[in-house]
Amino acid sequence: MTETTTSTTAAVLATARRAALRPVLVLLGCFVALSAALLGSLPVLAALGVAVDIAIWIRGSFVLASAVLLLIFAIAAARGSRSALLRLRIIAPIVLAAIVVIVSIPGFLPDWVRLEQAVCGALVLPVAIIVNLPRTRALFPAKAANA
Repeated sequence: MTETTTSTTAAVLATARRAALRPVLVLLGCFVALSAALLGSLPVLAALGVAVDIAIWIRGSFVLASAVLLLIFAIAAARGSRSALLRLRIIAPIVLAAIVVIVSIPGFLPDWVRLEQAVCGALVLPVAIIVNLPRTRALFPAKAANA
């Protein structure tokens, strides 16, 4: 009887985790797509004669890498990994802060890149909030009571 109760509880918890993290996965998927689109558009813009500074290439690469990393952590967390949730809880606010700083530096990046970065920040903000909510953390208990 205890085995059945434990497996049922685990199944319910897994379903609740997936449901709670579904919006996070969608937002981070959009973050990856937008970051990849920016990086993919740079060679085209350069070929058209638009001045594409090296800072845009570097920033775009870092942002895409951070987006992919966050998405990997979110997928692992949705599958039940406590350590992936912890990484997501720590890194998402750091990425958000970096985006805010970069967007707020006047003249550092062209306005179209700053706009793209602002949209990326708008995608990461709810992720940072959702993964740090007490109800989300509660879906990842440290140990089973009888273990």
